[in-house]
Amino acid sequence: MKKIYFLILAFVFSFANAQTEGVLILNEGGAGSNNAEISLINNQSVVTNNYFKLKNNNATLGDTAQDIKIFGDKIFVVLNISNQIKVINKSDFTLITTISTNLDNPRYIAFSGDKFYVTNWGNNGPTNYVSVYNLNTYAHETNIPVGNGPEKIFSKDNKLYVLLKGGYGLNNFMDVINTTTNTVESQINVGDSPNSIFEKNNLLYIMSSGNPYLPTSFGTLTVYNTTSQTTVSSTTFPVGVKPSYMDTDGTNIYYMNEASIYKTPIASPSINTTPIAVTPITVNSYGTAYGFNVVNNKIYAADPSGYIAAGKIYAYDLQGALLNTFTVTSLPNQIIAYNNASLSTSENIKASKLTVYPNPASDRFFVQGLNSGNIQVYDVNGRIVINEKYNEKGINVSALSKGVYVVKITDKNINFSEKLIIK
Repeated sequence: MKKIYFLILAFVFSFANAQTEGVLILNEGGAGSNNAEISLINNQSVVTNNYFKLKNNNATLGDTAQDIKIFGDKIFVVLNISNQIKVINKSDFTLITTISTNLDNPRYIAFSGDKFYVTNWGNNGPTNYVSVYNLNTYAHETNIPVGNGPEKIFSKDNKLYVLLKGGYGLNNFMDVINTTTNTVESQINVGDSPNSIFEKNNLLYIMSSGNPYLPTSFGTLTVYNTTSQTTVSSTTFPVGVKPSYMDTDGTNIYYMNEASIYKTPIASPSINTTPIAVTPITVNSYGTAYGFNVVNNKIYAADPSGYIAAGKIYAYDLQGALLNTFTVTSLPNQIIAYNNASLSTSENIKASKLTVYPNPASDRFFVQGLNSGNIQVYDVNGRIVINEKYNEKGINVSALSKGVYVVKITDKNINFSEKLIIK
């Protein structure tokens, strides 16, 4: 009997240890080469390249991977030249399905309710649009015409905010889409070539690079109020500064100009002249970094390595100290948080005897059956937005935007995840 007990115990521990956590690197690959891939860097800083191929019997991911997002138990990869979206099982990384309808130069993806939305450049003409799909069936529902060159797309409440970078030309607007009517209800000037967007406390922060071909056009940081639907402020960067990327840890804004990384508080953003780090990325006529993200309290900058060699990922702490350098595959362009824990299943609930309540929540949530442990809350982009110890007062979520999140609970042998809706 004792032998059986220890065998069961060993199985439980090996199952818990099988969980994978870290970051995923989306490698775009060479245009027309069909060599897009995903790399995994786990929490022990071990790199596994060609992770999709490894988990899918040597299958190829596709041509020119543009965007990657995690929503619930699924990973969505937008493939630009393939005109496809690959839907991948988050827990074992196997392919679920390939979507290839109503996609024409697809770029970026966002989620709202039971729908997902994909920006499309179209075929070098006035055919720019956002394609709408059902999250449950993957069926295409409609297309929403937008301005020229739709790129990043952000979802909040019943609105979509689409950055119009220009596609084959140049643009300087953000289209605001009403998801109830599937129409553009306003267009906001946010500066030439908008590249990045995030939200905190009902304010959108939008970074624009400026016209790369015009010596008198420089970067812009626009703050936009989603409640009043008005522009709060617009700050132009100094002469010569054309920032290429922006992200946040929830407290500070981090952005790149050429090979340098800068930092400024969200509460009082300013244009800094002293970088917190200078990356080894070569600055040339093709550009600088190829990707930039702040994930799990680390800054990641992606190096295209001259567009001919294997890409590099430089990891920094939030003060700008270099922590590690990783070699991935061709043209890394995005870094997102990853853990393969599934959302709650009947077995998971039975084993852990935990329940997150109230759900939906607006102020605080509690975990029935939990006295202590660590709570992490992930947003739809896989970014940790809450990371704290649990106590009898519960977890304050009043600062979070409405939407779907994942709550992860860890304590000794407990490893439990459940979907949480903020209303």
